Amino acid sequence: MDKARFLQEKIAFFHRNPTQNDFAFYRYFTEQFPDEAAGWLHLGQEWERRGQLAEAREAYRRALHGKPDAFQEEAREAYHALLRKQKKETLRNRLRRRVISLALLGIFLLFPQSPVGERPTDAAAQRPQQPSAFPAAAHAYVNHTEVIAVPGALSIETTREQVKNYLLGRRPTLSQPYTLIVLPETPGIPLFTPLLFYRPAQVKGVLRYDPSTQSILSEQWYPTGCACDQVPYVNAAKTAFRAEQQRLEQVLILRNALYRHYQRTGRLPGKLADLAGAYPSNELPAIPQPATAAGSASGSSAAWSYFPEAFRPAEPWASLRDVLPLADYPEPAVPLEPLQILVNQSSYSMTLMSGPHPVRRYPIGIGKKGAATPEGYFTITRKINHPRGHDDIYGTRGMIFHTDAYAIHGTNNPQSIGKQVSLGCIRLHNADVEELYSFVTPGTEVIISAKPAPVSNWSNPFRYTLPAGREEETPFVTYRWLH
Repeated sequence: MDKARFLQEKIAFFHRNPTQNDFAFYRYFTEQFPDEAAGWLHLGQEWERRGQLAEAREAYRRALHGKPDAFQEEAREAYHALLRKQKKETLRNRLRRRVISLALLGIFLLFPQSPVGERPTDAAAQRPQQPSAFPAAAHAYVNHTEVIAVPGALSIETTREQVKNYLLGRRPTLSQPYTLIVLPETPGIPLFTPLLFYRPAQVKGVLRYDPSTQSILSEQWYPTGCACDQVPYVNAAKTAFRAEQQRLEQVLILRNALYRHYQRTGRLPGKLADLAGAYPSNELPAIPQPATAAGSASGSSAAWSYFPEAFRPAEPWASLRDVLPLADYPEPAVPLEPLQILVNQSSYSMTLMSGPHPVRRYPIGIGKKGAATPEGYFTITRKINHPRGHDDIYGTRGMIFHTDAYAIHGTNNPQSIGKQVSLGCIRLHNADVEELYSFVTPGTEVIISAKPAPVSNWSNPFRYTLPAGREEETPFVTYRWLH
């Protein structure tokens, strides 16, 4: 719908309803034309003016899922502006709470509860101490390891100096020694940026750094770069990094599932196991099982710490750090964000993103000419294990993202990946779609465009796949997706 038609609808509405206001018209318009971006855009702007940001965000999201037009582009800008606004507000609130905590600590130190010479009463002495609702923040981390890439043409001396500057400038600053794996530059990989979900191959150096003394405790450099898997120092660093990486993957999977569950239902599940239900409530195929980290001070092993009472609706994503704490390791310096699936048709690639962090990158097959894969903002609506179709044409997993006709699914024709051959669906190798199925939940955004991929090159970590069961199958349904 163009702007002239939208204004005509608005004028006609006020002729019929002269006592109504703009807000009433926008609500009326979205009911009459739910697929038009114009109404959702203006309704979102009205919600935002009223300070109801959650409603505004949802309205903008609905606009992004509407028919592509000029209003949708404007909605995209408004949506991202609102996200930036909310992120700044979250940071301000976090800083405000920290200042208040420090002030209270100062008051406690200046005015202790039991002055010298005053004995507690017998009742107070006998009263049992109440346990804290949430665990104290862990200060001892287990073999924390980071990976960064550096320019490849620099000498070891220059590289060492630049790495030292990176370590000195790292924010937030850690309090105990950790390991840094330095990789030689690879085209498309950001430099001097923590690569949380990257699989290091060639290594340029491994350092052990103590932020409390701002000193390098040990270091090994390799002028030409090497895999060095047989070098104990390098192998130990890679092993520690993979253990931390897998814990981050598990926490990201669970937090994303909790966040999307809240978006759809307005509440968190009573227990994590509720996320792994039967179709159509199969948000996750299974709950990831955390392995015990070597040297773990927390003793975490078979279960996650889950505190739904710590959830803050005003900060739904940020508060999940308290709802589902990351045990044994520090939170990333650049925070994790809800998962998004970015489909870049020009490069036949799909990138699973967490904010600025690439999590996985997969090659894909897309719609052929005359039956193109639709572009725009969508969401995963349903997940199916072993979707039925003739000759196993949909592979081993399927995730519907637009109406009932378009899905991200596997294939019985691996040679079709990297080509324009489907009728609009997105094809992946079966092993890739099984891993993606493990990470994402209904409500996860799918953004399809012809723009370049966020990274042109990426080395995925070792596969992380959760087992899917028969309760996630729909044996009596034969799908007719535009494969």
